Amino acid sequence: MSAPARRGSVTRILIVNLTRFGDLLQTSPAIAALRGRHPEAAITLMAEKNFADVCDDIPGIDRVYRVELDRLGNLMLEGGERLLEAYRYVEQVVGELRAERFDLALNYSSSRMSAVFLGLLRIPDVRGWSMTADGLRVIRHPWARLFATMCLNRRVAAFNLVDYYCAMTGRDADVRGLRYEVRPAADTKAAALLAEHGVGAADRFVALQLGASRAIRQWPEASFVALGRALAATGLRVVAIGGGGDRALGDRVVAAIGAAAINTCGRTGVGELGGLLRRASALVTGDTGPMHMAVAVGTPVVGLFFGPASPFDTGPYAADHVVVHTGALCAPCDHNVTCLEPFCRDELPPEAIAAVVLARIGEDWPALEALAADLRPARVYRTGFDGTGRFEATPLGAPPRRREDALRAAYRATFLHVIEGVPLPAAAPAPVDLGPFAALATLARDGLAQAGILAGLARARPPRLAELERIGRELEVLDRAIKEHGATHPDTTVLTQMFVFGKENLEGDDVATLAVETARLYHDLARSAEAMTALLGGAAIKEHTDDARLHQ
Repeated sequence: MSAPARRGSVTRILIVNLTRFGDLLQTSPAIAALRGRHPEAAITLMAEKNFADVCDDIPGIDRVYRVELDRLGNLMLEGGERLLEAYRYVEQVVGELRAERFDLALNYSSSRMSAVFLGLLRIPDVRGWSMTADGLRVIRHPWARLFATMCLNRRVAAFNLVDYYCAMTGRDADVRGLRYEVRPAADTKAAALLAEHGVGAADRFVALQLGASRAIRQWPEASFVALGRALAATGLRVVAIGGGGDRALGDRVVAAIGAAAINTCGRTGVGELGGLLRRASALVTGDTGPMHMAVAVGTPVVGLFFGPASPFDTGPYAADHVVVHTGALCAPCDHNVTCLEPFCRDELPPEAIAAVVLARIGEDWPALEALAADLRPARVYRTGFDGTGRFEATPLGAPPRRREDALRAAYRATFLHVIEGVPLPAAAPAPVDLGPFAALATLARDGLAQAGILAGLARARPPRLAELERIGRELEVLDRAIKEHGATHPDTTVLTQMFVFGKENLEGDDVATLAVETARLYHDLARSAEAMTALLGGAAIKEHTDDARLHQ
């Protein structure tokens, strides 16, 4: 792991986020945290050109560097002489960014391409995905490794995406909520667009985000129509929002709802969308970019989560929003899965969702508690923050505690304890087999002991090569056993995957140094497994004398 730059020594910061519109908005709290931690530093954000416009109005960014990934991808696909053009474009980007001489870089994109870029830029402190001099991928910073781990274990996702981003900055500032500034010109255009359809400043309306990036994320057209009619019957106007590709869908939905509805799909740029949403009484949406825009401009959200959407990792990052999550036992599904029977989209009845929207507009939380009980097996969550300032989604209507709920809470407390030093809460016994966690802790303690011996042998003069090789082979066998343990005991996979990512991160040629870093990985794995055992109802964590020696 790269050593973090000393506070006050950072003058140029690069943030890399090559994902979509919503992800860029979710970067805004991390930018606020960096600005609070390094007030004099110049912050550059590198974004994909097609989505970069939103960055122009995120506070705290000094420069937006637009990179043309579509162009680069097309050149590489064409091949032949076009590969040389692709190489020259990459060379240009790397040259321009290297010339900035950044002190600190945070890579929030988990792609191989972004890792290559960061590896080529030669920045002293890189956090997130990068590349070694040998061309191997590394994930620097424990919170970045935890993010990568949880992406592979989303049913027990312990933290919101924004919290991973913020934790990688050092997190000095209070960064609750997203940030976006609507420019006066964009605000005026949004007001004019609404007025064009007879929606004045005094009119109350609910915005409906119709489209989504994938069909599995999109609520059925008929459900939006039924919801719109129910809202219109209460005297509310309904405004369909979306991109240019949603215009035909918007026309159909608006025509079916009636005179109370208008279609603005494809008629708003990023700024105008912010201006429109800030006037709405609420936004009903799937897990989309406009959901995050509504959060950033202070509009209440009723999020409809199904398919791969999870309220725990991408829920609206501010207090008092509402997420209705399908009760399907397979939710959330993997991002790479193509579901042949997406029944989860039909589990959220439009009339009940209308009641949820009206209760949220009226800030009637007791009514929402009652509605949550009626909506089962779907679950309703109220968003907020815990005592550490991190996002949490609190279930309404007292649903029964599920096994994955217990694991998620235990993992959350465990990693706050191991990475941040937050004290463990009281145990909450759960129907989870604790044996695999205890066995994993034993494996990790064995590794810690062996790594300690290895470090001592590496410092011996003359070197005891035969013993070094023997211990090295024993650790390879142990590491394989740890990896296989995670594969055969899925509840422990989060811990073993964190360990595997940590081992992949080890760099250098000095055996003694590598042995000490390896010992730390075993140490953290043991502590994590013991914490999970304690939190899920097992015995209290024991003190180990090797823990103190490790930090000497």
